[in-house]
Amino acid sequence: MRHCFPKEFRWLIGLILIAFIGTGCGTAKVQVYQYVDAETNYPRSVAILPFSYDSEIAEGKRPHRILREVFFSFFSYLGYSDLPLDTIDRKVAPTIKAGVNLNDLSNSQLREMLGTDAVIRGHVMNATNFTAGIYAETSIKAKLKMIDLRTDEVMWETEHNELNHSSIVMPAVIDLIRDQVDNFEVREAYYKAAESFTLKVLKQVPDPSSVRQNEVHLPRIESIEANILGNSKLQPNDLIYVSMEGESGLTAHFDIGSFKSHIAMKEVSPGLYTGSYRVKKGDIIDNALIIGCLTSKQGLTAKKFYKGAMAVIEEARLPVEN
Repeated sequence: MRHCFPKEFRWLIGLILIAFIGTGCGTAKVQVYQYVDAETNYPRSVAILPFSYDSEIAEGKRPHRILREVFFSFFSYLGYSDLPLDTIDRKVAPTIKAGVNLNDLSNSQLREMLGTDAVIRGHVMNATNFTAGIYAETSIKAKLKMIDLRTDEVMWETEHNELNHSSIVMPAVIDLIRDQVDNFEVREAYYKAAESFTLKVLKQVPDPSSVRQNEVHLPRIESIEANILGNSKLQPNDLIYVSMEGESGLTAHFDIGSFKSHIAMKEVSPGLYTGSYRVKKGDIIDNALIIGCLTSKQGLTAKKFYKGAMAVIEEARLPVEN
């Protein structure tokens, strides 16, 4: 059955949604207190601690865990030696089980426990997932800061509210909204918001890879290309093709954001690596970076992302009910 609303109501909703579209969070504001300098002893190893969250946020929705996981997946492409999340969780588990809050530990205690130069603390202040037919939004508001455990100095910090929303503003099509599904799944919606949050923050976070390249002899990546174009959207059975040029005789793979990682690449000629991924029905790829990785025999990995475009899945068309 087709549902209709009065013309005046449809125009009112249209104006309201136009107002919503005018709102947003823009870029994240990161306060940087110490930039990377070849002359300074900038932290080399970093551990991202379990994120805390306000009591109003339901544990079952897990936005704090999702943000931490997504942040780590992208932060790992910077030039730090990152402690894997499962290793961190294993090391802090006895303390948490003993009823000790990690925020109550001193920096020296954390350094002894984790064996890293620095930590990143995160606290999710608010998280929402709301769908009301004509409007859907997911938001994550959080504070993050990186602390040098050797000096007790805060390297950078940010407080950012990321809002992802979608709506239909044309009054003539509001009748179709009754057929719209809810804001996908809550978990996937939070992943999308967390990825947008992370990308905006990391654009301003210092990256020590330039001063560490000689120190750790990272593999050299000269270029990465993909067949993803700026305005195109992927559909099931489409092929994502990636090529990368760099040092020869190494191991290569590429990632599609936080959706798919370690997709194997083959060295087809000295220094030229290629790989592909065929999109499957049900894949969730939304504004995902294509990131090429080259690993040396010593286990050191260099990473470079494709700047041409991000991978986006074509949204499924919803049937119109007659």
